[in-house]
Amino acid sequence: MQKKPIKRKRRFPKRYPIDQCALYKIGSRKKLCQALGIEKSKLNSVVKNKSQYRVFLKKAEFNPFSLKTSKARQGQEPIGDLRWIHERILYLLEPVEVPNYSHAAVKQRPYRTNAAEHVLSKKIATFDLKNFYGATQNKLVHDFFLNRLRCPPDIARLLTKLTTFDNSMPTGSPLSPLLSLHAAKPMFDEIDRLAQEYKLIFTCYIDDLTFSGSRIPRSINKQIIRIINRYGYEISTHKTRVFGEHQAKHVTGIVIHKGKLKAPYSRFMTARNLESSISENSPRHGFSKIKLLEKKAGLLGETAYLDPAYTKVAEKAYVELKEARYKDKKD
Repeated sequence: MQKKPIKRKRRFPKRYPIDQCALYKIGSRKKLCQALGIEKSKLNSVVKNKSQYRVFLKKAEFNPFSLKTSKARQGQEPIGDLRWIHERILYLLEPVEVPNYSHAAVKQRPYRTNAAEHVLSKKIATFDLKNFYGATQNKLVHDFFLNRLRCPPDIARLLTKLTTFDNSMPTGSPLSPLLSLHAAKPMFDEIDRLAQEYKLIFTCYIDDLTFSGSRIPRSINKQIIRIINRYGYEISTHKTRVFGEHQAKHVTGIVIHKGKLKAPYSRFMTARNLESSISENSPRHGFSKIKLLEKKAGLLGETAYLDPAYTKVAEKAYVELKEARYKDKKD
């Protein structure tokens, strides 16, 4: 296999249409190997090898500082040559045009820009797709390679086999966020058209769907469910929320209040708990002072990114960390 490194830090001042993608109308394995930068024998070996994934179970963990418990989840991470293939396909797909409603899998469109789309809206409704990667079945992935990248059936099947695990998107692949967006695009396009009919703003952040406008029609819930069910997805009904005009609105981990983006209060509680541990007023839970300072600086740095009003607080945290590292190294 060629060992040419894949560039990771790229910016796309202008994205290009999908028919300009190197994978568009790839007609043979030979040309596919050239596009992926892999020898044909290596590709054949990957296809035949069923042990190209590291399957793991991430246990539920309690965070003593945020006082939250993460969910247990199973992950599937491509390894070896298959990892290379996933990263290469990601590299080739990244510059392709994506819909305006899409965030998360798109460079320069993080969760802050997703929330910012709705900052001036009076009302907001949020929905969550249940088990999004697991529900993104290989049929949708195959349709993307066959119908949008216009690959012949045999190459579309091969690319589908290379990029899916047990007939769905692997949760631990760097390719999954972007490929799942492309695979589910027909569904998202339908949802976007529905939003436009009601004069609503629609954005999606992987599995988080957000709608906003002057009013949220009562019927939209059932209409969205009908659309996503046709594509094999489900809504997590307990996560569906509708926020009124004067409520603080929570969108992808950010609070929208009075026309501004705010960091959620939970971040400040976490920072206080970290500070208490740093000052030894509460247990350190096995973490060194340096590690706690790193956690605090990282948390406040991200908080300042959400709300610039906290820039000085974040800068102070980084200065404290720098001084502690210098002292630790000196000692």
